[in-house]
Amino acid sequence: MRAANLHLQATIDGLRQSLEAAAVEADRRVTRVQSEEAARIADLTVTIQQMRDQMEMQQQAHDRALQADRAGAQAEIAQLRGSIDALRLTLDGERAVFDQARMTMEAEHARERLALQQQVQALRERLDEHVVAHMGQTAA
Repeated sequence: MRAANLHLQATIDGLRQSLEAAAVEADRRVTRVQSEEAARIADLTVTIQQMRDQMEMQQQAHDRALQADRAGAQAEIAQLRGSIDALRLTLDGERAVFDQARMTMEAEHARERLALQQQVQALRERLDEHVVAHMGQTAA
């Protein structure tokens, strides 16, 4: 019985050592897997951070380009406004010159009309005088 006990004890000790070795091996594997997963997570974290940094740089570049485009558009708008204002001033000046020329022509036309009316009146009076004189001569 003692021999059976010793044999049983030896078997139990062997199984215990096998279980302890298996537990150590399992712990080592778990530690290795955890280490690999931690490395993967660290790699993913670095990759995500790099992508984030790239996106931020692209956003900043886009913002700068947009600001430059806006500034260029504002400068172009200001230049166009200046050109339009200058054209308006030129147009207003030309319109004033035209209005002055038209008023001068209208005044000259009115003077010429008055002069022609006076000449027509004078011619009528002379014609009337000739008619009266001629009638007087024919009546005499």
